[in-house]
Amino acid sequence: MRLCIILSLHCWNCVLSHFKGGYMSKNRTPTSFQPLSLRDRLKPYWEVLKAWLILLSEMFSAKQKRRQLRPWHIRIGKQSQPAKLSPSDIDKLLQRHRDLQDVGKLATVAANFRLPESDFFTNKNQAERLMRYLLEQNPPWLHISKVLAGGEQGNTSQGQEVLMREQTMREVQQVTLFVPGETWRDLPLSSLTMRPAKGIYEVWQGRMLDQVLPPEVLVDRCSKGEILIPIRHNVKQRLDFERIERPMTLEVRKPVAIPIDMEGSDGKGGQLLYILLDYSASMQGKSAVLALAVIMATLRANMGQRETRYLFRRFAEEMVPAIVKPPLQASSLAEKDTLLDTILATNFNGTATGINDAIKVAVQDIEHLRQHENLEASILLVTDGIAHILESTELSVRKERVKIHTVMVQPQPNSELADLSESFSVLDIGIDTSLPKEAPLPPETPQPKRAYHI
Repeated sequence: MRLCIILSLHCWNCVLSHFKGGYMSKNRTPTSFQPLSLRDRLKPYWEVLKAWLILLSEMFSAKQKRRQLRPWHIRIGKQSQPAKLSPSDIDKLLQRHRDLQDVGKLATVAANFRLPESDFFTNKNQAERLMRYLLEQNPPWLHISKVLAGGEQGNTSQGQEVLMREQTMREVQQVTLFVPGETWRDLPLSSLTMRPAKGIYEVWQGRMLDQVLPPEVLVDRCSKGEILIPIRHNVKQRLDFERIERPMTLEVRKPVAIPIDMEGSDGKGGQLLYILLDYSASMQGKSAVLALAVIMATLRANMGQRETRYLFRRFAEEMVPAIVKPPLQASSLAEKDTLLDTILATNFNGTATGINDAIKVAVQDIEHLRQHENLEASILLVTDGIAHILESTELSVRKERVKIHTVMVQPQPNSELADLSESFSVLDIGIDTSLPKEAPLPPETPQPKRAYHI
């Protein structure tokens, strides 16, 4: 690279001397010139062309030597690289996922697909590992709701609100036990409850085995007193129980309040995050689990922002809710929590992927809201499909100044959608269990790119 720059500067000097009409010799005075031939006049242009060819060759060879992606590796490129979250922030957000039981919900969703690739995330440890990995990388779509209208961050904590969750707890309670009383009387001993039959007329009270004996054997045994019959008393036996209160440790499920720190804003208006989720059948399995993990991480990271509003639609061959109906909205803390449960219940059974129609409908909804409010709008598009972006779609996005953050849950390129997006992230998260949790990555030369591989 340095050699190409030196050659370019040298050739540029030659070109300038060419326009002066000659080349100044080193052994002559500044006022003496030599006339140049045609070959000497074309030589500077050839040097410039050769320098640029060498530069292009170096750039192409560096691109070919780039290492292959590894599972669970995130490579991010965008206009502005965000700062890494501190370990305390990551632990705080991950603890929020644990308290709100998000890891268990994600594992349950993965188990519903009954596919080998999604069964990897049915293990809660692997699901929590996925959430931690997304938080550690801090991709652009994780904190896009932090920038409020006017470009001002949310203030420090301004109070708390709570969400209720049922949890299994151990507590000591007074339990009522019924134990046998000391005044009970047992039945008489076995030797006192049976007596020999006095005659043949009492044999019917004996055992069934004695009753079916041959007559001569029965008479012989009865005369010897070997046929026993029970003694029947008129006294009824009774067993009394006493009531006793004792403390015991029990496991109970009780609603527990989960505190959420709330933040406000000094700017005017608010932040609008429009979530578009592809529910086509090709998303079933690992792709659906990754998509839901992305949305879950984004919602939980910004649910404490009072000025942040979430809108949501599913898209495939049709929109859900329908185009004629308004999208699902969530502005309060309870509504945001309910919205996430609705998203987790998505049935991925669509037959097509209509990305253009989904973006146009989202832009129209944002335009309608902006007629009454000042909103900074962004779209989080989560899909696995490759689409041709129409010119009308691009014009509508540019007109409304809407930022699109695209997340591809399959490692495949989508150049047209990447050009339209403010950030374009590709999730390349494998299910190789042999990979260490904290596998060190070799150093890589940073490349100025706006496409991300996750």
